[in-house]
Amino acid sequence: MAKKKRGSHGDQGGFVIFTERLALPRRHRDRGRSAAGWRQLSYRGMPGPTPGRWALAATLLMLVSRPVDAEPLPAGFVRLRELAPSIAQDIRYATPFNFTGAAVPGYGRAECVLTREAANALVRAETRLARQGYGLKLFDCYRPARAVAAFNEWVKRPDAADLGRVFHPGIARGNLVAKGYIAGNSSHSRGSTVDVGLVRAGEAALPTPVDAGPCDGPLATRPRETSLDLGTSFDCFSDNSALRHPGVASEARRNRETLAAAMAAEGFRGYGKEWWHFTLAKEPFPKTPFDFAIE
Repeated sequence: MAKKKRGSHGDQGGFVIFTERLALPRRHRDRGRSAAGWRQLSYRGMPGPTPGRWALAATLLMLVSRPVDAEPLPAGFVRLRELAPSIAQDIRYATPFNFTGAAVPGYGRAECVLTREAANALVRAETRLARQGYGLKLFDCYRPARAVAAFNEWVKRPDAADLGRVFHPGIARGNLVAKGYIAGNSSHSRGSTVDVGLVRAGEAALPTPVDAGPCDGPLATRPRETSLDLGTSFDCFSDNSALRHPGVASEARRNRETLAAAMAAEGFRGYGKEWWHFTLAKEPFPKTPFDFAIE
């Protein structure tokens, strides 16, 4: 059943589709069986590297890398970690360190979930950047429609938790919608949009920040996400977040362009107001938002 909803920030969408899954008993899920038809595989002995055995080995590796209590995904969706465990992730809306000041509904697990097409394109972008000495860091991927709706409800509640001094310095919460930072719908809910940053290849993972200065302030005081300067931190509601803002230092502009070029080469289109936001141009669900929780 389709219901209209209001919900997100950064872009526009349409109808919200609420999806439901068949809940199997825990004992079946633990054995690798799910509503999506997954079955745990076993194979005794692999005497030769035939194509079929390599495929089986890859399938077994995918099953091992999946969290044992992870819920099955709708058809067409994958966990990025199963395809590319080396790509850095810091899924902010599963933590309190985001503009709302609390974990966001629908983010039961800090996990990047995407359509298979978007995930494969992202892996190619990572490979392209690796040749230049860089890598990707994911901050958000698929976003449940309920999270989008929660953002719009949060804007209306002045008493709700807030990290405005970090994420929207100088802009009152009530003005975020008018300025276009919070929108009614989000392309993230269609599963082929990512919020992503740039890191040096081999860079040590940084923990999710717990506090920081303004997101558009000096590199030394803004939220620390990478050793590279990108002009602002992720999810910064500031004019400086625009990809080609003239007030951003030349080094930060170069880093933004490096990221944007790699993403564009693999089929993503950017969003001019946010240097971190990219949508797969040939997305498989261009008019279908989803609302399954990330578990």
